[in-house]
Amino acid sequence: MTSLSVSVIIPAYNADSTLAETLQSLQSQTFFNWEAIVVDDGSNDETAAIAHQFTSKDSRIRTVSQSNQGVCAARNTGIDLANFDWLLFLDADDWLAPQHLEKMTAALAADSSLDAVHCGWSRVAADGTLYNQKYAPALADMFPSFVHSCAFVIHACLIRKSLIEAVGRFDTSLCICEDWDLWQRIARSGARFGAVREILALYRMRPSSLSRNGNQFFTDAIRVLTQGYSPDLRVSNPHPDYVDGLKSNQLASQKLYWASWCAGLFLGVGQDARHLLQLIKDEYTRNLDPLWIAECIFESSLLPNCQLPTVWYKLWPNVNQYLNDFLQALESQSHTTRLTRRTSTLLERMVLQHAQINEPITIGTTHGVCLDLTQPIVDIHTPASSERLYCIVKMEGIELGSIELPICDGLVASWVIQDAIASQFAWQILGRFFEQTIYSETDKNSHDQIGWTVFLQQLWGLPDWPGERFYDSEFVLATTTTKVNSAFVVVEVSEELADLEVALPELDVMIAVGGVALGVVTIPVNNNLVTSQAQRVAIATASGFELCVTCVREALIGKPFKDLTSLRSRLQQAAKAKAQLPEWLAFPGSSAVIEHQLVSSQTIVLGRRSGFNSSVSRRAILPKAVARELVEMAKVTAEQIVQLSTPGEIPERVIYAPEALSFWSKCATISSATDLAEVNTSHKYDRSHFESLFSTQPDPWKYTNPYEQTKYEQTLSLLPSQRIEKALELACAEGHFTVQLAPHIESLIAADISQVALERTAQRCSNFQNISYQQLDMNKDPLPGRFNLIVCSEVLYYTGGLAELQAVGEKIADALEPSGYLIMAHAHQIVDEPDKPGFDWGLPFGAKAIGDTFAKLPSLNLVKEIRTPLYRVQLFQRQPRLQFPWLRHTPEIVELAKQPTPIPSQVEASVRWHGGQPSEIWNSQPVVTHRLPILMYHRVAPMGTKKMDRYRVTPQAFEEQLQYLRDTGFYSVGWEKWQLAMATRQPLPGRAIAITFDDGYLDFYEYAWPLLKKYGFTATVFLVAERVGTSNSWDEAYGEEVPLLGWREIYQLQSEGVEFGSHAATHQPLTALSVTEIVQEGARSRAILERALNLPVKTFAYPYGDCDRVVEHLIGACGYTFGLSCRSGLSQFGDRPLSLPRIEVMGSDGLQEFIRKIP
Repeated sequence: MTSLSVSVIIPAYNADSTLAETLQSLQSQTFFNWEAIVVDDGSNDETAAIAHQFTSKDSRIRTVSQSNQGVCAARNTGIDLANFDWLLFLDADDWLAPQHLEKMTAALAADSSLDAVHCGWSRVAADGTLYNQKYAPALADMFPSFVHSCAFVIHACLIRKSLIEAVGRFDTSLCICEDWDLWQRIARSGARFGAVREILALYRMRPSSLSRNGNQFFTDAIRVLTQGYSPDLRVSNPHPDYVDGLKSNQLASQKLYWASWCAGLFLGVGQDARHLLQLIKDEYTRNLDPLWIAECIFESSLLPNCQLPTVWYKLWPNVNQYLNDFLQALESQSHTTRLTRRTSTLLERMVLQHAQINEPITIGTTHGVCLDLTQPIVDIHTPASSERLYCIVKMEGIELGSIELPICDGLVASWVIQDAIASQFAWQILGRFFEQTIYSETDKNSHDQIGWTVFLQQLWGLPDWPGERFYDSEFVLATTTTKVNSAFVVVEVSEELADLEVALPELDVMIAVGGVALGVVTIPVNNNLVTSQAQRVAIATASGFELCVTCVREALIGKPFKDLTSLRSRLQQAAKAKAQLPEWLAFPGSSAVIEHQLVSSQTIVLGRRSGFNSSVSRRAILPKAVARELVEMAKVTAEQIVQLSTPGEIPERVIYAPEALSFWSKCATISSATDLAEVNTSHKYDRSHFESLFSTQPDPWKYTNPYEQTKYEQTLSLLPSQRIEKALELACAEGHFTVQLAPHIESLIAADISQVALERTAQRCSNFQNISYQQLDMNKDPLPGRFNLIVCSEVLYYTGGLAELQAVGEKIADALEPSGYLIMAHAHQIVDEPDKPGFDWGLPFGAKAIGDTFAKLPSLNLVKEIRTPLYRVQLFQRQPRLQFPWLRHTPEIVELAKQPTPIPSQVEASVRWHGGQPSEIWNSQPVVTHRLPILMYHRVAPMGTKKMDRYRVTPQAFEEQLQYLRDTGFYSVGWEKWQLAMATRQPLPGRAIAITFDDGYLDFYEYAWPLLKKYGFTATVFLVAERVGTSNSWDEAYGEEVPLLGWREIYQLQSEGVEFGSHAATHQPLTALSVTEIVQEGARSRAILERALNLPVKTFAYPYGDCDRVVEHLIGACGYTFGLSCRSGLSQFGDRPLSLPRIEVMGSDGLQEFIRKIP
């Protein structure tokens, strides 16, 4: 029990209905060293009487009465009367969790440098439901957070009394936001904040709450917000960095975001909110984030009537018109392009995501449904106003997730829905099916490890084959021989394969799955024979995961799983059923088949484009209104038009049918080798090393000793105080730490590269039901989900070189939920710091280099570090999504001068107490690219307006960046090579990079391209097809007209190796457009560019980075295989090809910032 004491100050005005519960929550505390001062602020109900009932029975509670002066004056009165050094402010209608004071004071006692500590908090609905649980960022310096908003409710923070008095206590001139104002002043003074990551403060939602007075709230919020960007004379001793507040470049946007949040208080009760914008009518910024605005409105609109997110859809009819009016006014004032429609689309999705969709619901232009994939999938007909389908997908009653599809001409066909479900959920569906038909109880938890082999066994009817045999073209399997007299043949995968006798050098094989064409693969003929095994290998290799997607679509979706028929038998039945379709569906020169109800003489059918594992494989129905543009595009691009409607008549629909496949639509050619096959990605500490190590002896590092146990206890001391929902322990080895970690976790995945080690972990932890186990290579495999906590200790030295460490670090950071934690412990190596104590293990780096690498990751903050002479234990936290990434904060360092426990004898010989040089030199393996940096530039020019500085890099800075890239071994890689790497999950050799330029400015020709040529790089330039040779009209609000590339410059650049992609036809934010307009932007731009360039255009950069699943689907249906967003990050194997992230290079980036962005 800590020696700290707490004064709890409770202002109360007409609180007779809630005060008793508030005081009871205080009396229920497991911490007893507290006093409570109830300040009755002139109540005219039974508040005083209730308070006196408690004071008469509990001497810790005192009551004082005063005339009504407001909550600030009441709290200030309580401060005057407080006897203790630590204060908690608790409103008379809120309450505390029983362990609130115990855990908060324990955090303060554990770190004497803290001035305040805060916890998580939750709103409580009238029925007692907890919702909207929140945590403030766990940062010691919280001034930047408090500039923009109040980071927590008032009773979520325990604070030093002396600090409150030093900054002037509560400002009585404020009616609302008085707590935010106080915290901002305290944070400006340099106070250090700590955090308890547990929900301990409960905030009651009541219709009479003062904080929902929208006009007053907005007035006071703007006052406090503005104060954060300027000096505050009330703070006599501000931190030197914050004397003048934050730089004002974000003030306008923050005011508009606050207008959006307060607007929800009016919209939620069906009132106009536009008057708020009149209060800040001179503020504008054209870069407002529609997602942030949607989230603000979604949250605040529920507050006036204290409603839960699940009932938002019921608000929509009363909110819709006022919402549209406000957003249009906000768009007009801010100059943010198409803000209204973009925000509405996001908000519609949010509403449906939280709704319990039992029956179809239409919200704005989005239609929501729920279906179970084990039931028959039917066409969905929607209201005429609907353009997007939001579909909850369940499997035997269990929700898998959602799909989003465009609605074209009032229809979303089951033919498309089945394909979309399979594309997104094939692996989960297959796993569930195998659980019911094949897997043993042990196998059910190993689907990710064994599933692909089991899939191939079931597909080919070869249940005894090991996985590698399906890719062994030399294996001989006795079978029949069939003579083929043509250059092509159809092979149905569910039928027995025969050796094919062919008198040609190669054979085109059309792959059919359940009677549906998947693609065409060209196989070389050896000795006049294409063996059944050669076909099997070619099909599996060329089609990749698309083979699984198609099998799931044709055999499993729309059918019950309780039928224990095998996957292969189901495919045979499907093929037989499709053979009964009308012959006219089998188009000349192609393999059928489209569902016959979709096809008539008035249907335009666009045939398959070449390739696998991309948008070319996805079915689509497109708006009939753009039939002319789509046909024109197909003619320009020389793509197959399988069927045209009757001339002069309006088509019923337009279909892109990947199964409408001719033999001249080749998808892949099998050759003896590829560039990627020659890449050696192995290194010294690969799986074979660790399997051999654990197989030779148990507990090879002797983890059962006081030295390691102390390290475990120090690691556990950094755990968040609350129980953690989902955690991942990387490199669990034999589970010595796992068994100590598990009691703190609800669901724990223990992962290791060694299967032998995992089995021992499972044995050691057999009493725990909350642990699952997964064999995982951190360097190669994706992490299995997102987690609140990741523990990764004593392993990162084995990832390879620093490049591999960086990749693993980014992978780990990406797997953390916002505000999630990473804890890791590693030993010091003398290779890092030869003049300090450390181990001489012959490793490439140690704890210092590991910590430095993770500390440089933009998404991570180092929170705390325990440093001993021989190791360090570190706690990192991922930034919340709405955190500003450029704000870095000083971590807490606990340095122990002496090693706390003796060194184990088995490692003592490798300790170098006085430092020294490593006895062996690390030999790094060849560098490969698992994650591709895709750089996004706009302009390279020496001058421009200040408003456009973000988008303009000077030639000098650009040359400095290119020189760095060249000197560190980067090279430009083509999109096709990265597509192959993604499909095969094989890294690219060396340090690959892609450089892109949006908009197609003329200064690319003048300044960027000469420098790119000089340093040996190429680039992809994304052109606004209908604006070539003109200027950037979309940026007219910036007041700078900049010329764009003309065709003369484009042709010259093309001849010198520059690649061009589409930036749409007219540079519109696509989520703001109708389905018809999106297709027009994609189809027209592709036709214009391919006609002019006489080369395929397969890449598309979304204007403003504005895309979602519906836009991706439509752009893919227009023939693009790569879509580039503005989402920040490195492209990795698991990315959707039509939503690749990029790294924006801004004009403000110096070389140091640029290097931080590049791995």
